[in-house]
Amino acid sequence: EPCQHSMAALDGGGQDKAVAGLAKEIRESEESEQFDLGGYTERQIDGLVQAAFKEPLPAPQMLRFTFVVGAGKLARQKYDPQLPKFMAAALRGIGFTEDRTASACLECQGSFKQQHDTDKNLKTLQVFPRVDLRSGAGAAAAGGGSSGGGDAAEQQRDLSDLGSPGYLATVASQPTYEKMVRGKTQSWAQRRQLLAELQAMARQFRDIENKMMLVQPLTEEEQELYDVSSTDALQQKITWLEAELKAMVDQGQLTMGEKQQLLDQVEQRIQTATEELELAKEEKKPKKADKLQGMLANMTTRRDKLTTVVPIRHPLRRQAEILQARLELIPLEKLEATKGRLLSMEEMKRLAAKPDLEQKVRTLEEQSLGWFEEEAEFQARCEAIAAAALRQFEKSQKSSAKTKNKGGSSSAEWQTVSSMGKGSGGGKRR
Repeated sequence: EPCQHSMAALDGGGQDKAVAGLAKEIRESEESEQFDLGGYTERQIDGLVQAAFKEPLPAPQMLRFTFVVGAGKLARQKYDPQLPKFMAAALRGIGFTEDRTASACLECQGSFKQQHDTDKNLKTLQVFPRVDLRSGAGAAAAGGGSSGGGDAAEQQRDLSDLGSPGYLATVASQPTYEKMVRGKTQSWAQRRQLLAELQAMARQFRDIENKMMLVQPLTEEEQELYDVSSTDALQQKITWLEAELKAMVDQGQLTMGEKQQLLDQVEQRIQTATEELELAKEEKKPKKADKLQGMLANMTTRRDKLTTVVPIRHPLRRQAEILQARLELIPLEKLEATKGRLLSMEEMKRLAAKPDLEQKVRTLEEQSLGWFEEEAEFQARCEAIAAAALRQFEKSQKSSAKTKNKGGSSSAEWQTVSSMGKGSGGGKRR
């Protein structure tokens, strides 16, 4: 759980000092933290972003910084209504991009996303900074009196991370790799992160080949990695995945967050190209201006196409089975919650099946977990299925009750007639 600090700006001459102090604290952080920006002005936000995030942070791991930039009506007066806009603009000014699917992984360096914590009624902006892991490892080594072996250990750990999606995709054959991608990634964002891992792996392969050309010995980890794949095989996988990503965009297979992320990116590129075009015209560079106009036309077409995309929602891989298992589980949960009477033997036997059903749901959910899914987001999708199952169960119960009430009078009449002359035997009907 991230540490949380309240760093509201000071009045008067203490403002710059407060900004500098917060920037220093951010740059010295070794774990993800949360800060409150209540009282900060646009000028202070710009200064904070420049001081804290313009240069990569020396860190031992990827970090996430969460900034509180708004709140509900009880604390709303603490925050400038434009605070999220100020923060986003300042981050874009140093080359960061908004990515609504970003998480604390190396592939998301230099990005940010805005969120609304409905439980705490807070508006937050999460920043995923550029980090220099080598510097972080070196600093840690220096502090511990080590001879600087942290870099090699970190590189070996990365190369031998046998469970990572990037490694699994690297060592798999092309047909197996394609099945893995379709089975373990559903969304454009997941596949984009896999592409980033494969591109990083390709860079490692090039480094290994460079060492071989210089007749330098490979480490055991490097040799093992080089033995299971090749640069050409990796490039084939990268090319295939890039085509898959392009097809997803062309076919509109994007979630709401992905659509907005791509729109933000293309808008930023259009703005940059427009500024460069004006400059080229001022400097009387017609060839450059023509090239930029062509780029602008393509980007505008892309933006217009993205605008027409109707966002989709990806179902969990085993969603139908999870839903069915939950529908079987709900009546048992209600039976277990029965108060005011003892359960019959038949009810106790039915209830004995509950632990197995609960385990079945957990197993199906685990099998549905894809690569690069954040735990909180995945849990929210699982809870949505549970809520849908409950709604379906309650709807079914109401429908059954209506049907029973509809035929209630004729049924009662039939039972009365049929039970005439049969004594109390009719009372045993269940």
